[in-house]
Amino acid sequence: MGFSSVVVEAIIMVSAVIAASVLASAIVNKVNVMNNVFQTVLKSKNEALLTKVVITYAAYDDSLGLFRVYATNIGSYAVTAMDKIDIYFGEYGHATLYTYDRDGVLTRGEWSYVEPEGNEPNVWEPGETIEFLIYNSTAVNMPYYVKIVLPTGSYADEVFTDIRA
Repeated sequence: MGFSSVVVEAIIMVSAVIAASVLASAIVNKVNVMNNVFQTVLKSKNEALLTKVVITYAAYDDSLGLFRVYATNIGSYAVTAMDKIDIYFGEYGHATLYTYDRDGVLTRGEWSYVEPEGNEPNVWEPGETIEFLIYNSTAVNMPYYVKIVLPTGSYADEVFTDIRA
């Protein structure tokens, strides 16, 4: 009876150690997953806070029938997904979402952009001013409203009373 109870106690002890190890491993794994999620969210929010643009000037180009809006990246991060930018344009209080011109033929309700020569394509670097071309789909009464929303959620908006070039 003495020997068998020692064996049983040893088996129970080994089982308890194995169970504790499995539990500890699962907890450590979940803590690592939570840490990775937290770091990803923190990096994303940090980038959003440090990405900032301002609209510096706007003008209507009679010859091309489009609006030229100039905006400068005054943040610390480059904007790399230029085609993911949302632009709202129109009469103040009635602006609509314009789509990015993907086919290279600017039509009504679309926007495109022009980068300064010598810069890396499709990257809006800090300090760089981009010219957005907005092809209006309807008549726009004053005041005009422009809102540029970056993929990070950061945005710039401006109201213009007269933007004739």
